[in-house]
Amino acid sequence: MLLIPAVAGMAGGILLEEFAGLSTPLEWASLPIVLIALITTLVQGLALSFIASALFSRGGKWSYLIPAFGIGVGLLAAFGYIPLRILILGMGFQFSHQLWIPPIALVLSFLIAYIGAHFVPADFEIHVSAKGELFGPVYQRLPFLGNGNLRLLVTKDLVDLWRSNTLTKMLISYSVPLVFLILLAWLVDFANFPIPFNLLSYAPFLGFFGFQFYSWLNGMDPPDFLNGFPVSVPELLRAKVVVYFLITTWISVIFIAVMAKVLDQMWALPAALLVMLANSVYIVSLTALLMGLRPNKAIFDFSIMGWFYLGTVVPLLGLFLLSFTQGDMTIYENWGQLVSEQGLNATTAVLVEENEAGRGLRGILFLSAILTVLGGAFQMMLSRRWGNAAFEN
Repeated sequence: MLLIPAVAGMAGGILLEEFAGLSTPLEWASLPIVLIALITTLVQGLALSFIASALFSRGGKWSYLIPAFGIGVGLLAAFGYIPLRILILGMGFQFSHQLWIPPIALVLSFLIAYIGAHFVPADFEIHVSAKGELFGPVYQRLPFLGNGNLRLLVTKDLVDLWRSNTLTKMLISYSVPLVFLILLAWLVDFANFPIPFNLLSYAPFLGFFGFQFYSWLNGMDPPDFLNGFPVSVPELLRAKVVVYFLITTWISVIFIAVMAKVLDQMWALPAALLVMLANSVYIVSLTALLMGLRPNKAIFDFSIMGWFYLGTVVPLLGLFLLSFTQGDMTIYENWGQLVSEQGLNATTAVLVEENEAGRGLRGILFLSAILTVLGGAFQMMLSRRWGNAAFEN
């Protein structure tokens, strides 16, 4: 699902060079080397992620040591203290072409995963605590959800998150990838890469992390007991989506603001926020529609993951490519200056200007609007797909 399409795309690039006259540095002989390097890297990454997740799931000190270790290694690599070719074995093979590296990497990855399997706890962490009455106070803070089942279910999930101490783990699991993205943005900007990365290049990927958080929400508490209550599966799915936005939106906003500061692109912040929110609405709604209450199970269903892959890659790739038209951010700087001088009416004068940046920005906002509408449509389709389903996980 990941590597074969990537290598097939490279092969397509070579064919375009032969039949369409487009220039590419790729060669046919490089494709098997790249595929082996990608497989080696993916296997190593999966093994390390697995043992880190196994230790992280044990709670206690591991909840802090694992993220700290990951960020520390990332910083050491960013500052050049650890060569990436040594840290990432697949990269070492791609540059050196030494055939002994992939077999050794596969054996080491297997051993790491095998050791990680022994660290997986036999049961969930048992934590006994006493807390005051939470349901009533939380319920009173959610008047914007009305007085129906949605408000009750959202309140229940929030109380469960707080009482089980799962919220801390979920926030860390959501925040750590964002910290790595900030480090990547700093590294790309510091190294002056020729690719015009900018704030809008990163904003679309925030919604993609919503899949992991949504999986946490559905793995927290088996919903089977709800079969005896006057509530439906679509109502619970919508409640999960609402909980996701209540917990993660403020983190995403802070991340986008920090990223704007790191990249010195504060003028792009409003558009980036719109892109981030649109993608979050779309991807989480798509996940709920396709996978329901069983995302950790559905991820192994090829038919479901095929649609999920298609539904996420196409819009993400479109927004990512359109973001390159915003490389110099001039349109946002001009907009900010004009607004300060002429007020909000200056927006039209900038956006109607027929230049590449203006067309790219309109394309990004138009695609984000489409994703928002599709997200709303997916929410409406939940009743049709899951209306008669029973609560099971």
